[in-house]
Amino acid sequence: MGNQAEEEIRLLKKKIRYCKEVIDLKTYNYIGKSIEDIIEKFRSEHDVHDGEFEVNVIDKGTSGIFGLFARDAVAEITITNKYYERKLKEFLEGVFKHFNMEYYVEVSSRGKTFLASCHSEEIGKVIGKHGKGLGALQHLASIFLNRITDTKVTVIIDAGNYREKRREQLEQIVQNAIERARKIGKVKLDPMFAFERKIVHEIAKKYRDVHTYSEGLEPYRYVVIEIKKGGRRDEDRKHFRNATTRN
Repeated sequence: MGNQAEEEIRLLKKKIRYCKEVIDLKTYNYIGKSIEDIIEKFRSEHDVHDGEFEVNVIDKGTSGIFGLFARDAVAEITITNKYYERKLKEFLEGVFKHFNMEYYVEVSSRGKTFLASCHSEEIGKVIGKHGKGLGALQHLASIFLNRITDTKVTVIIDAGNYREKRREQLEQIVQNAIERARKIGKVKLDPMFAFERKIVHEIAKKYRDVHTYSEGLEPYRYVVIEIKKGGRRDEDRKHFRNATTRN
């Protein structure tokens, strides 16, 4: 198989995988005298702006001749990600107003994942000690957005590039923990948020002589870094059968 054909197949698989991840958007069926009437009715019933919905015309309808053979218009109207992006932004802005500070919020999305970037000179008020405030805000935002969608979505909030800075800290924490694990066999890290544990797992993959897994229940769930024994892979060990698949 030629390189061009292999590349086309790779892009096709990527496209199919992305389509599977696209959010299951809300779709409404409407019947009215005309498509214009349907759109006007939809706008009056839903808090939507231009560009936040798509109209699929099933039947344009007709007024007939002297009222005879008249037929109603039929259309499907789908709310797009732009609507949920705006709703998430409004939710976060409502929270920020309580902190009495200047702020700026950006929201974007890809498939079922929504990313909100929050900026302020006083962003530390939101992040809180050890990122606990940021974690709580993300939890609340996730609950809010999942309540207004028909499918499960993921919300990721970054404030003042905290996640990037936190990753740098975790790099050092993992490196130190691995050095200790090489001496004593196993090290348990302090409890972390799910996104922090995921970063730890990713960082540890660079070290071929260790493997990681998570233990405990939220909010006290933590990562264990352990030195591999006998060269066996994680999945070959019954002790880690379930743990290695969770953050």
